[in-house]
Amino acid sequence: MIIKLSMVCSKQSNGAYFAICPEIKGCFTQGDTYEEAAANLKELVEITIKEDLGGDVQEILLSNGKIFSEFDVVV
Repeated sequence: MIIKLSMVCSKQSNGAYFAICPEIKGCFTQGDTYEEAAANLKELVEITIKEDLGGDVQEILLSNGKIFSEFDVVV
């Protein structure tokens, strides 16, 4: 099964990037670069699905994009 989720990423005034997955309550993180914030969010989504929702994540694919991206979660 593939679940399509969103990522919204914005650059903060301190230079860090803030990323959020609006479909999963409380799923947000940050990183020093866009790539780090995206990687951190992907990891958080995987942990959330495994622990909180009882699913098993096979793969997370992040589409290209700097501000708004979609990613698929294969469960």
